[in-house]
Amino acid sequence: MNYDLSRLGIEKDLQYECITTTINNDGVKNAGAFAFIYLGEDKVHCHIFEGSKTLQNIRDTKEYVVNITQDPLAFTYATLDCLGDEYYTDDEDIAIIKDAPAYIIVDVENIDIKTPEDFQIKGDNDIYFIYGKIRDVVVNDENIQAYNRGMSGLIEGLVNFSRYKIVDGEKRKEYMDRLIENQRVINKVSDEKTKEAMARLRAEYEKN
Repeated sequence: MNYDLSRLGIEKDLQYECITTTINNDGVKNAGAFAFIYLGEDKVHCHIFEGSKTLQNIRDTKEYVVNITQDPLAFTYATLDCLGDEYYTDDEDIAIIKDAPAYIIVDVENIDIKTPEDFQIKGDNDIYFIYGKIRDVVVNDENIQAYNRGMSGLIEGLVNFSRYKIVDGEKRKEYMDRLIENQRVINKVSDEKTKEAMARLRAEYEKN
């Protein structure tokens, strides 16, 4: 089955920040903030480092839910592993964030293990690439758009550019270093328009 996720602002092969919710075999719900990639048709992908509750639950139950939201507290609590029960629906067999503007239920099809050497972020833990198939898409708010963090990097670069000519050399270097890192992220996760905007902005930085 083909799914059109463009109405949620999701394009094929780009990366979006969402809240992944899972439930363990004892019915305990858990949330984590993880990137989500739509591969086209009904295929999706995410990657999770070894050791997380989310990963263990996914391995046990072979399902997870991608909650599309821009709630800053929900993202923070999910990242800090303290999203309270009051954030979840009353469903006993699945973990879904209450009042989520949209969510995607995913059935896991395959899990590949990658070593740290295969991944940009180096560390001691393996990374699990999780491939799944969309079971259902529920949209509660037609205006919701999935969050791509490239936009944040672009906005930061624009704000810093407005100050670039009036700060000292040390601060300029700091701004440029942050711009270069944000451009790296944008080139990895964002759409062509955002990439073009960042390239234009960097060219302006380099003139000054």
